[in-house]
Amino acid sequence: MSLFGVTSAYGLLERVLMHRPGEELLKVTDDTLTEFHFRRPVDRDQFVADYDGMLELFRNHGVEALMLTEILKNDDDALNTIRHRPNMTYTRDLAAVFKSGAVLMGPHLKGRWGDQWIVGRALEKLGVPILGSIDQPGFLEGGGVTLIGEEMAAASLCDRANEAGTRALRELILGKEVKQFLEVPLPHGNVHIDGLFMVLDEKLCVIYEPMFDVFPCRLYEDGRSGFRNVMFRELLDELGFTCISATKEERDAGLLNIVMTLRSQRAIGFAGASRIGGEMAKHGITLESFPADEMWQGNGGAHCMTCPVLVL
Repeated sequence: MSLFGVTSAYGLLERVLMHRPGEELLKVTDDTLTEFHFRRPVDRDQFVADYDGMLELFRNHGVEALMLTEILKNDDDALNTIRHRPNMTYTRDLAAVFKSGAVLMGPHLKGRWGDQWIVGRALEKLGVPILGSIDQPGFLEGGGVTLIGEEMAAASLCDRANEAGTRALRELILGKEVKQFLEVPLPHGNVHIDGLFMVLDEKLCVIYEPMFDVFPCRLYEDGRSGFRNVMFRELLDELGFTCISATKEERDAGLLNIVMTLRSQRAIGFAGASRIGGEMAKHGITLESFPADEMWQGNGGAHCMTCPVLVL
């Protein structure tokens, strides 16, 4: 069995790259909130306690959590760098693994520049080929990238991504890793698509719909020149999706930050997502949750803190 390869957002999550935060959280102060995109300085012990509760859930679900500092334990330069990088725990933003390898992302915040190369070192040690990278002037983060089904990748044009970034990803993966590529423009104020839309199963998603009613998307297909303009919600209907609609309050509280661990059966997300969990249960999916009030001060959750390496 291969030790890497991601073909969907909803399959069996076998291996995931994670980073348990430590002393670097102390770098978040009232003066650096903008640089690191935290709501406020955090209580380090409580933040880590929230993280440990989440990590335990993943392990209880049978997921192999590959810890960044363990993989890089002999790399003094990487370990020293991590001590100064409070956003390193959001591993999803730094790389996206596809069928045959990983693309290193291009973080937008100066407080994250270079973090992707640390994750790249870990992926190489894990035997994951690096297919390429999103380099400046291109910007794109992994929270802005998702798979819809098994042959379509979506990348959002949002506050953390530009057309140079989405184009670079498209050139790397269209016709190689996927057959279709969807560029999704989002209104100002949206950091990533994963705060608004999450694929839960082959034809099931949770979505905060108002943000997708503003701009048409561009759908590129392998072997065809140009693109087709399509509204995101209409495309989901075309694909046969059932959509669980989230409220503004659920979106603002990060309750769409969900990770599927077992196809059609199990997922992990924030405590507080009980209504969404109830809707998922109608489709046979159990959403197990963890308290994350302190963790949410860093504007991320289980989805942000996991970079899938192997999904079957």
